[in-house]
Amino acid sequence: MEHLDTLMRSAAHDIRGYLASASLATEQLSTHTDARVARSAERISFAIEQVVSICRNDLVESDGAEVTTYHSAQAISSLLEQITTLIAPQFEKCFRPTTISINVADDVSIDCHSSNLFRILYNLSVNAAHAIVAYSGSLITLKVARNGNRICFLVADDGPGLPKHIIDHLHSRNDHPVQKTKRVGYGLTSAVSLATTMQGALHLIESSPSGTKFCVVLPDKIW
Repeated sequence: MEHLDTLMRSAAHDIRGYLASASLATEQLSTHTDARVARSAERISFAIEQVVSICRNDLVESDGAEVTTYHSAQAISSLLEQITTLIAPQFEKCFRPTTISINVADDVSIDCHSSNLFRILYNLSVNAAHAIVAYSGSLITLKVARNGNRICFLVADDGPGLPKHIIDHLHSRNDHPVQKTKRVGYGLTSAVSLATTMQGALHLIESSPSGTKFCVVLPDKIW
């Protein structure tokens, strides 16, 4: 039974990751000038949110607890390699050769829940892959370094940058809320939430026609 639970949680993570990519695609259509297209995008986005909720509540987090695990630099490298394997199929129909660069400093280590770390990095990597395949670019960079007792996870791509409404959402204040009709994509929303849950933060370092760069800063011990 424990084996089946592990398989279900793993499947749920994969489903949520692929749905993150689908959500990013539909959000581009939610403000389409053709009202029928916009309505269809809204319905698809709503359906995605329902499936995501099922995966989160009934499969991934059904046991309500997870053991904190020590991750060495080698373990983090292995996790990033697993992520690159999962997102690689998205590049199969891409004519441009795509490079995924992994660089983990030797002094990096972190105590945290494995699935949370995987999910936050996977969601950001899926977004980077989507930017490259759907628009332009050929490089994804995954870099991890230590800064005192904080660990910095960099996820960058050389795509076209983020849409303005997503940047506005990340920088929004209470007195200037973003319109609720503007969707920000499940993957990024989840990454922001997970970073906070993990006692850290997600920072948008760069968004320009030359690419997008996120940095997730986490304490090296998360209990």
